[in-house]
Amino acid sequence: MLKSLARFIFVGLAFALGSASAQARDLHIVVSIPPLAAMIAPLLGEQDRLSVLLDVGATPHGFQLKPSHLRQLNEADLVVSVGTGVDAWLQRALRNVSSPSFVAMQQPDLLVLPKREGGVWDKHDHSHGHRHAHSQDPARIDGHVWLSLENARLIMDGVAQQLIELDPSRAGEVVVRQQQAWASLQARKIVWQAQLAPYKDKPFIVMHDAYQYFEQDFGLNAAGTIHVNPEVPPSVRRMQQLRQVMAQRNVACVFKEPQFPEGRLEAVVRGTQVNVGSLDPLGFDGVVRPYEAFYDRLVQDFVACFK
Repeated sequence: MLKSLARFIFVGLAFALGSASAQARDLHIVVSIPPLAAMIAPLLGEQDRLSVLLDVGATPHGFQLKPSHLRQLNEADLVVSVGTGVDAWLQRALRNVSSPSFVAMQQPDLLVLPKREGGVWDKHDHSHGHRHAHSQDPARIDGHVWLSLENARLIMDGVAQQLIELDPSRAGEVVVRQQQAWASLQARKIVWQAQLAPYKDKPFIVMHDAYQYFEQDFGLNAAGTIHVNPEVPPSVRRMQQLRQVMAQRNVACVFKEPQFPEGRLEAVVRGTQVNVGSLDPLGFDGVVRPYEAFYDRLVQDFVACFK
């Protein structure tokens, strides 16, 4: 009798979920940058469409929207942005768009770190940041909030709620996917901590200051950045300053980025024994992958430079 009842409940549940899936709307979600797509992709069904505005290989700093982008925005069921200087170009466009939008920076309890001034800093000067500081001047905050794992969870939670509001019939499905994605990410974080632990005291220099949230999550030891402003090439004086820092701090690795020309980096490391690695805070080659895969690539690229 119990087996029959259990089978009845199971079949009934399967039928209910199947009916909900059959009624689900096809949603078109548009995001400003690839990491947001990476967070959202695991929450969506096969019938949904996910579009990234930022072109492959482009830097978000100073990006210009095309007419085709504006058409996507007007046709979207939901537009997702970071809401910092990183995608300020989208915030301006959204004023003339009828689609509903979700801004990551509006999430309660989001960790927001102040922008590091000058680009060469001592490891003891790292700020602990603060939560949900909307009153701060956007020009003074570090806009790369998606590189904090906890921030990623908060953004995924917020977008999941938006998806459910757009289509209540998929509520159970979205919640399950959300829980699975976060559980998997937590398990991977333990692996990443073990992989990064041997390199916590190894100073490194990056192409531009995009990794502060990543550093704070894993206790890493950044020594400076080549570009103070991503849109302005570093001066000769700055490159000389970085070479001094490399010698004084015994910098082990300098990281290039696919969105930046390598000429200035080559000038900084010329004649030294410093390793050159590659980091990509956007992690986009035209294929949208889950956030866990995006972050894993960041960790593995970081570790590879020190080996």
